[in-house]
Amino acid sequence: MTGGRKPRILIVDDSEMTARIIEADLVTKGFEVHVADTADKATKIILKKQTRPDLVLLDVRMPNVNGEQFCRFIKSNSLFKGIKVLLCSGENVEELQRICREAGADGYVPKDAVMSSLVARELSPSPAAPQE
Repeated sequence: MTGGRKPRILIVDDSEMTARIIEADLVTKGFEVHVADTADKATKIILKKQTRPDLVLLDVRMPNVNGEQFCRFIKSNSLFKGIKVLLCSGENVEELQRICREAGADGYVPKDAVMSSLVARELSPSPAAPQE
């Protein structure tokens, strides 16, 4: 699938902090990661063959074009048929499942699960770290 290159992931999230935390984690796992804070910027990344991702981790709630609309755009374009889309959101699971079904996404990840596992892992090696 990747032809000798690292698997590429595009994170689309209007929260820069969230995107950077997830990006740092994925880079340490060996992925090539691109970040966009709007659907417009994400579209530019997807359109270029050299940056086209294998997977898009897509925030559902964003200004202008939301994740549901952007997922439909990706899934309806034959040029992008190899791209998997995972919705990532703070919505409740039932709502995430509905959006996932209706938008044609490949799956979903509750944002609190992603963030809490990253934070837990960051905190676990050094329990004596000073608390703020």
